[in-house]
Amino acid sequence: MLSQAGEERSSDVERARSRYVASTQQLLVLGFVLAALVPASTVVDLKVVRPGEVPVSGSQVAVPSAAQVPVKPVDAHLEEISLTAPRAGRITAQAKKAADAGDAVTVTSLPQPVDGFGTVGLTWAPGAVVPEEAVAADVRTLVDGTWSDWQALDVHLDDHAPDPDSAEADGSRPGTMEAIVGEVDQVQTRLRLTGAQVPADLRLAVITPGEADASRSESPEIETGADDAPEPAEGAESTARVEEGEAATLSAAAYTSKPSIYSRRQWGADESVREAGPPDYHEVRGGFVHHTVNTNSYTRDQVPGIIRSIYAYHVQSRGWRDIGYNFLIDKFGRIWEGRYGGVDRPVVGAHTSGYNSYAFAASAIGNFDNVAPPTALVNAFGTLYAWKLSLHGVRGNKGSTRIGDRTFSHAIMGHRDAGSTACPGRYLYAKLSTIRSQAGSKQASWAARELQSQISGRGYPDLVARRSADKRIVVIRTDGNARFGTPRATNLIGGTSATLMNAGDWDRDGDGDILIRHTDGTVRVNRGNGTETFATGVIIGRGFQSVSVIDVVTDITGDGWPDLVGKHSTGEIRVWPGRGTSALGASYRMRSAVSGSTQVIGAGRFYADDGSPEVVFRVSSKLLIFRTNGPGGLTTYSDPGIDTSVFDFILATKDLRGASTGGDLLLRRKSDGMWFAYEHNQSGGWDRKSQMGVVRGYDQFG
Repeated sequence: MLSQAGEERSSDVERARSRYVASTQQLLVLGFVLAALVPASTVVDLKVVRPGEVPVSGSQVAVPSAAQVPVKPVDAHLEEISLTAPRAGRITAQAKKAADAGDAVTVTSLPQPVDGFGTVGLTWAPGAVVPEEAVAADVRTLVDGTWSDWQALDVHLDDHAPDPDSAEADGSRPGTMEAIVGEVDQVQTRLRLTGAQVPADLRLAVITPGEADASRSESPEIETGADDAPEPAEGAESTARVEEGEAATLSAAAYTSKPSIYSRRQWGADESVREAGPPDYHEVRGGFVHHTVNTNSYTRDQVPGIIRSIYAYHVQSRGWRDIGYNFLIDKFGRIWEGRYGGVDRPVVGAHTSGYNSYAFAASAIGNFDNVAPPTALVNAFGTLYAWKLSLHGVRGNKGSTRIGDRTFSHAIMGHRDAGSTACPGRYLYAKLSTIRSQAGSKQASWAARELQSQISGRGYPDLVARRSADKRIVVIRTDGNARFGTPRATNLIGGTSATLMNAGDWDRDGDGDILIRHTDGTVRVNRGNGTETFATGVIIGRGFQSVSVIDVVTDITGDGWPDLVGKHSTGEIRVWPGRGTSALGASYRMRSAVSGSTQVIGAGRFYADDGSPEVVFRVSSKLLIFRTNGPGGLTTYSDPGIDTSVFDFILATKDLRGASTGGDLLLRRKSDGMWFAYEHNQSGGWDRKSQMGVVRGYDQFG
C-alpha cells in the first residue's frame, strides 16, 4: 500500500516481494514434520530475549529532556522472503494430507542475515483459512555463533488488526505481530500448524530501520499545551488587541496535565509510505494499553528506528494504512506520535480489533511479560491517558464504560481485556490500576467542562439580552424554580452587536463573561466581575462576517477553556479554540455540514455517560442534539421531539434548578414572548415543560 511518490524509493522492497518459491536458495526447506511429531503447542506469550539481555527496573531510568532524532525522513529496509507458493493450489499434496489427518506441519525458513537493529514477522495471503487454535510461530536468533532458544511469535490473528469489515481490513495480510529482535547476526522463523493447511504466500519479513544521514538533539516537537489544530482558517488572529488600556490578565487555573510528544517527523517517518488521503476519525470512549513485545535492551537513540521498523511492517507487510498504534512510549518515559492525523483527535487506528473506532491505544516499547515496566513509562501512560481522555470527556478513573458494542469494567483497559492475547504483558497489566489512578488525579478542574452560564454569580443560570430601545445589554436572572427574575441593566451598550453570547467563565477567573460578535466581524470578550458589570471588550477574533451562526460551547477541545462553534458560509461546522483574552486558536472542521441548520446552540452536558459538551442545531422545525467527541467532531445525534416552529429564540443553559441532571433548553414563543423551559434528565428524556415568564422588548438573547 504505497503512494506513487514512494514507489521509486521502495523499489528494493518490491523486488524482495516478488521473490516467491522459485527462489529456493533463500529457503531452508518446506520442512513438513508429520504425525509422529508432537503437535504444536498453544502460544502463551511472546518473549524475544537476547543472550545477556539486561532487565529494566523502575529505578534505573529518567525522562530525558531531548532525543537524538533524524534530520530527514529515513527509509526502513524491508526484505520479504517467500516460504510458500503464492497460490493455495500449489501447496503440495503432502501438506494437504497432513492437514486432513490432523497432523503437525512445520515450515522453517533459512537463517537470514540481519544488518542493524532487526525486526521480523510472518504474513500470509489474505483469505487463507488458518484457524488461530491450529497455528503457532517461533523465532530464534544467532549472536556471536550461538543460537538462542526458539521463542514464540504472537499469532492472535483477530486481536492486533484493523476493525473487521473496515476498508483498512479489506485485503490486509494476516500474520504474526512484529518481533523486534535487536542487534543480532541472523534470524530464523518457523510456522507450526496442526490440522490446517500451510497458508499460501507465506512470507518472512526482515526489517532494519535504516540509517539517518544526519541527526540532532531535539525536544519533543508537539507541545500539547499549545494549540495544535490541524489547519488555520478565518476568524483567528495572532495576537489579541486590548482596548483603552484594559489589562488582559488571567487568573491562575488548574487544568489537566499536558504531555510533550515527539512527532512522526522526529522518528523519521517517510510519509509517502503510508496510504495517501485523510485519516478516519470516529470516537474515543476509552483507551487500551499495549506492549510491542520486543527486546528491552535498546538505547535512547535506537527508539526512532524501532518505530520506523514497526511502521514498515504494519504498512508494507501487513497492508495497513499506517502504523497501528496511536502512540508509543519508550522505557525512558518518552511519548511518540503514532498514526497520522493529530494527537488530539480521535484517529481510528489498527490496534484492538473491533474497538479501533471507539478507543485509542498506546503501546509500550518492550516486553513486559518478563520484566517490570519502569516508573517513567508508567507515569507517561498516566499523563498521556489523563490528557487524551479529557479531550473526549472521559474520566481516567472511570469504571463501567461502553466501548463499541461491549461494556468494559474501566475506561483504561489492557489489550488482553478485549481479546485472547497476553498483551500488554503481566507486569504492565498489573500497573493498570496505577495508570487509572494517575489519569484520574491528573484530570484537574473537570467541572470546567460544564456549561457555566451564571453572570450574576448566584448559582442559577442567567440570560443576557439586548434591549431594543437603547441597545443596552441586560442580565435576566433565573430563580432556581425555572422562573425569570427582574432584568438588570449592565454598563454595556451593544449597538453594533450581531450576536450576543453568554460566554460562561470564558477567562477562567471565576466570574461570568459576555462575548459579542460585532457587525464588523470582530469577536470581543467582555470580562465580568460577578456584579453584572463588564470590562471594555477585548478583540479575540476577526473575519467572522462569513460565519452565519455561532455560539459558545464549553471546552470542546479539552484544554480547560470554553470554545466557539459556528457554521461557516461554506456550510462547514467549525470550532475556534478559546484562549481567554488571547486570540482564538486556529479553527478546524468538526463536520462537513449539518444540512439546513439555521442556529447552533452550545448545550453543555446533556448526557450522563460522557464528559463532552453537546451542540444543538435547529433544522427547520426540529432540534438535533449532537454529541461531540472532543476535538474530533460531531458524532451521533438525537431528536428531542420539540416542534420549534412557534419559537423565535432558543437557548441552552445548565440545569435551571441547580441540580446536576444535564442541561435544559429555553425557547421563546414568538406570538406573545412567553419563554418555556424544557428540562432535561440524565436518562435522555424531558421531565417537564415549564412556563418561565413573558419577556418583551429585546431583540437578541444569549
